[in-house]
Amino acid sequence: MAEQLSVAILGAGQIAGGYDSGRSKSDTGIYSHAGAYRKDGRFLLKTICDTDPERAAAFRDNWSVAAAATSPEEVIGSYHDVVSVCTPDRSHFGLLMSLIERRACKTIFAEKPLALELDQISEVERLAAEQGINVVVNFQRRFDPAHRDLRDALAADPGQLLAGSALYIKGLEHIGVTMIDTLTFLCGPPREVYAFNRVFNRQVEGYSYEFVLFYDGFNITVKTPDTDLGPYHYHIFEIDLLLADRRVTVNDNSRQMVTRGIVDYAYSGVKVLNDQSPEQTQTGYALSMVGAVDYLFRITRGETGHSINTPAHSYLNKLIVDKIALSYQKNTKIQIGATQWKK
Repeated sequence: MAEQLSVAILGAGQIAGGYDSGRSKSDTGIYSHAGAYRKDGRFLLKTICDTDPERAAAFRDNWSVAAAATSPEEVIGSYHDVVSVCTPDRSHFGLLMSLIERRACKTIFAEKPLALELDQISEVERLAAEQGINVVVNFQRRFDPAHRDLRDALAADPGQLLAGSALYIKGLEHIGVTMIDTLTFLCGPPREVYAFNRVFNRQVEGYSYEFVLFYDGFNITVKTPDTDLGPYHYHIFEIDLLLADRRVTVNDNSRQMVTRGIVDYAYSGVKVLNDQSPEQTQTGYALSMVGAVDYLFRITRGETGHSINTPAHSYLNKLIVDKIALSYQKNTKIQIGATQWKK
């Protein structure tokens, strides 16, 4: 077995390890950084860092981490092969820059969004390239074989997609950017955007926008059940695509795909979607974090180049986020010219 890579995790919250603590034993999925590193087996959880000493200590004990720290400087001033950044969104840019400037690791595995400004993402990309450090953003659906197969099928026949819709929660910058990344992964970058509504999400203290992504020949409408009238009710991340010969729905928070083919209806000559006996399959999303850390291992060891979930992908996502906000402000469609996708 290859020598283990050392890991530090900044932030001891849910995505760091909490999602894999205390959940049902019948769910065999892995949904956190610590859970994925432990499942893979080629990583050593060396340091957990959280500004709350009690939370850091509890995480250390729960995951058998070698050391607990309460200041990011304790990680930035040392060296780990991989550092996971699982802190609040607004802290990402500063931590990333410090880790890269001090060459505190070979690979950074950062939660989304990478940063909250386009210029900040460009700066992270530039400095990481100069220092030879991999920066990987946690858009884990790119590591799910079912999502990749759907993307490949759509790319093979671009004219088959007729329309789409999607649902997300918890803010455009926070989870909406994951929806944008998933849709651009599946369908490519949109030509125009139009935002027609927004509501304030109290949990993330940010707006969830409702908007349309316009492509050549089809569009995708993205909505949210977030409401100004109440707090969080339940999680939803759902995509529904209408194709010329079938309907594909990604539901159960990306863990299931439902395909409905075309059948004859009672009326002569009329075709409808087969809602009576749809095909239901499980995706690999529940283990996509394991696929993500396998990728981290390979790029950190230099076995493959870094090409998935790069800062450039985050730049494109943020560009769309900004255009959506601008569209809502101006109450008009906003074009995304081809040259804007190139930095």
